[in-house]
Parts: sequence; C-alpha cells; structure tokens
Amino acid sequence: MRRISVIVTAAAALLAAGTVVATAEASAAPAIKSLATCSAHYANTAAWADCTGGTQKSWVRLGYNCGVGPINADHHTDWVVLNAGAQRTISADCNVRVNSAWYNTRVY
Repeated sequence: MRRISVIVTAAAALLAAGTVVATAEASAAPAIKSLATCSAHYANTAAWADCTGGTQKSWVRLGYNCGVGPINADHHTDWVVLNAGAQRTISADCNVRVNSAWYNTRVY
C-alpha cells in the first residue's frame, strides 16, 4: 500500500508541474488582434454602416446595391481608415432604391 501511495503522489506532482508549464506557455502567446466591425443598414435611397474599430487599425468600406427589378448594380464607397477603438459612420445614396447594404474590412 505504501508503494501505491508514493506512485500516486509522484503522478500528482508531475501533473501539477505540467499544468504550470502549460499555463506559462499560454500566457506568453501574443494577443489576438481584431479588425473593425460594422452594422450595415439601408432605407429608401440611403445606405450606411455604423463601424467600431477593433484592437488594430483597419480599412473599412460600405457596399450597397441600387436599382429596381432586374436593373440593379453593386457599388462601394472608397476605403476609409478606422483607428483601433474609434467609431465612424460611412454612408452613400442611390438615385432610385437601395436593395441591400454590407461592409468590408481589411487589415490596415
């Protein structure tokens, strides 16, 4: 019985040592960086996106579709810079009707 107790105690010590090493390695990993996120909207002839910067500087643009019936086309605004944590609204207008709106992001 005494021998079994020693083996279990040694296994527990090894497990604890492994847990400490794993914790140290996990904390040394670089932080995950995030891009900006937006919420795209449209109504009548207007399209807009309310954007909030992530943890890193990002490029953001608004995409939107204008037209009536089979005569419609996709459009995009120019790319704009959004700093980390900043907020910005990007907007555009159509001559007729906006059918949909979306946003694109990419790393600065």
